[in-house]
Amino acid sequence: MQLSPLRKEITALKIKLLQGTQNKFSSQRDKTGDLIINFSKNEKITLPLLTLRPYQQSIQNKLFLENYKRFFLVRPRRSGKEIESWNLLIQGALTQPGLYLMIYPTNVRARLVLWEGAVLLNDQHEGRSLRFLDMIPKRCIQHLNQQDMTIQLINGSVIRVLGSDIDPDKLRGVNVLGAVFSEYAFSDPRVLHILMPVFRQNKGWFILQTTFNGMNHAYRYWQSIKTNPAWIWRVDSVESLIDEVGNRYITDEMIDEDRKAGMPEFLIQQEYYSVITVQHERLYFSKEMLNLDQNKKIIPELIVPNVPVYAFYDLGVNDSTAIILAQFDHLNNPAIIHFIEANNHPIQYYVNAAHHFCTQHHLRLHSHFLPHDGKNRDKATAKSTQDILQELGEAAYCVAKPQRKIDAINLMRRMLYRTKFNKENTTRLIDCLSNYSKVFDEKNNIYKDHPLHDWTSHAIDAFQTLTLAIEHRMVYEPAAEIFYYT
Repeated sequence: MQLSPLRKEITALKIKLLQGTQNKFSSQRDKTGDLIINFSKNEKITLPLLTLRPYQQSIQNKLFLENYKRFFLVRPRRSGKEIESWNLLIQGALTQPGLYLMIYPTNVRARLVLWEGAVLLNDQHEGRSLRFLDMIPKRCIQHLNQQDMTIQLINGSVIRVLGSDIDPDKLRGVNVLGAVFSEYAFSDPRVLHILMPVFRQNKGWFILQTTFNGMNHAYRYWQSIKTNPAWIWRVDSVESLIDEVGNRYITDEMIDEDRKAGMPEFLIQQEYYSVITVQHERLYFSKEMLNLDQNKKIIPELIVPNVPVYAFYDLGVNDSTAIILAQFDHLNNPAIIHFIEANNHPIQYYVNAAHHFCTQHHLRLHSHFLPHDGKNRDKATAKSTQDILQELGEAAYCVAKPQRKIDAINLMRRMLYRTKFNKENTTRLIDCLSNYSKVFDEKNNIYKDHPLHDWTSHAIDAFQTLTLAIEHRMVYEPAAEIFYYT
């Protein structure tokens, strides 16, 4: 009998058992609420590694000592938002094994800000910096994956850093125990919508951390939770964030540095004072969306009986396809009653979804309107999307391509004053219209007059198809017979 293989197995088993013993730890909270991790009598680590400010310590205690699960935190620039939320996520992951997510507006931003980023320490540390990844003690890390921005901890927890610009449907069914949505006002809100059932089911926790970005989805969400006792929310400004002796952490001198560098005053008010401004400088449809709200054109249960429905598309290639379902009055004013957006499905999927909605509400789907590229033929099948729809027995038309994008945007601005929205079925479309923004030129510190391509773009392009179809008189709804009841 050869003993060499057996000795190797025994040695490997000893190493595994030794590693398992070394990785065992217990934890408890001290009087201030900080987490103490005990590996042995002589080895312990206190988290966070940095000292939290009083307002940050308060949120730590609400989360881990008072067991609140829902947080909405509006923090000004330079308030340490990232330090606060990242360290809370680390503590959560080391306290209870599971999956934890740090979610940014984009994957690129996630890598630049956190995965590769660092913070400058205060004067007591002689101006040194500390990487965010180094805020997790190396003793607690089992494996780190640079490509996927994933950290596996020694207790089995996994922390993943990602952007909300991924396909949100990939997160369906993911069993998340804790998450931070960094700069939620600038992120795709679908990620929260998809994860919310998971948080409810497993009693997980999440933090919406942001500055305001006009009266968009984050502002509306804050309005909806303000009176809910299950939520902890704070809207801070530079004037409310003070230390133990009443001194501000963010001084007027710091703010003046940004003013002198050319930072617009509306952005100063938003970023430092948490003022909710109507951002005409940045958001294309800010005035129009404010008008919709003020004139109550977002209407509960808006569906007109016995009036045909028309579908307006943006066709995605390896990304989202968006469809607007609308009805029209005798003046050709649209009432948008439903919005559909999904990824990587054949055109038949979207046609079926539109018909299913119409059948549910005893309505007839009249015809489909496609953007100009609906005529483009696929090289493999030699068929266009318009061809496929017509083969399915659907009436399908393509609108002309606008000569300039800004011309189409101005047409959409005017169309929004004529449009009504179903409150329950068009939330995603309203979010996209509210967030559709210009590209910021960092070199010249101005906004360019062309749109940023992001999660809002597909819905906007579907609304563009609707607008162009009406402008070109392709949609005509004859006056309905009027009945008078006494």
